[in-house]
Amino acid sequence: MWFKAARPAFAHDARVLSVLQPLAPDLLPDVIAATDDGWLLLADAGERAREHPIDWRAMLHAYAALQRASAAHVDALLAAGAYDNRPATVVERVRALLRYLPTEIAVELESRLPHVAERIERLAASKLPITIDHGDLHDGNVFSSEGRVRIIDWGDSAVAHPFFTLSVAEPVEIDWTLEAWEGYAPRNELVEEAAIVDELRFLLRALNWEHVAALGETEHLVDRICRFLG
Repeated sequence: MWFKAARPAFAHDARVLSVLQPLAPDLLPDVIAATDDGWLLLADAGERAREHPIDWRAMLHAYAALQRASAAHVDALLAAGAYDNRPATVVERVRALLRYLPTEIAVELESRLPHVAERIERLAASKLPITIDHGDLHDGNVFSSEGRVRIIDWGDSAVAHPFFTLSVAEPVEIDWTLEAWEGYAPRNELVEEAAIVDELRFLLRALNWEHVAALGETEHLVDRICRFLG
């Protein structure tokens, strides 16, 4: 078993899992016990994918299926504390980051906001549903045991456009994700939306560091903003 005591900024991990677990029990960790303030006792999930590779394409397809099932539970996910990264909120959330930035960086980011708003407006018009975004889906947060794959660590999870997950993806993962969403929108629209997320990836990553920056730890936030600005 594994015990996890999340920091307050990520304490919604346990509550979000309680919403998601019935939707994809085979893809999520087995929760033995949980508290509302973020303590979790989990059954061992096996070996980490970083050292024990899995069929990542199949995992992304299963994850996309979870996202589709989760679209009907957005209100419950927000009530559980998942970050609100819906396209309609993104620009104002980015604007709220300005207060944590050195003046020169804040001025440059603010000058980019009209372009960011234009790109986000395109995502807001997507045919894909607003749903859960794991927020940190990489091979350090995916485990397997006896052929069963599990996605752990939902402390960065948010309600968002489903492609926001691609903000931490490798190029091949983009292709597999597009494949998993074929038929839900025209291919050219899927490609366009994935490209927008790729363009804004570091800015979208910065959103989840706001909760730590509010505690006075701003280095991760500033780093992501600087990467976005180039």
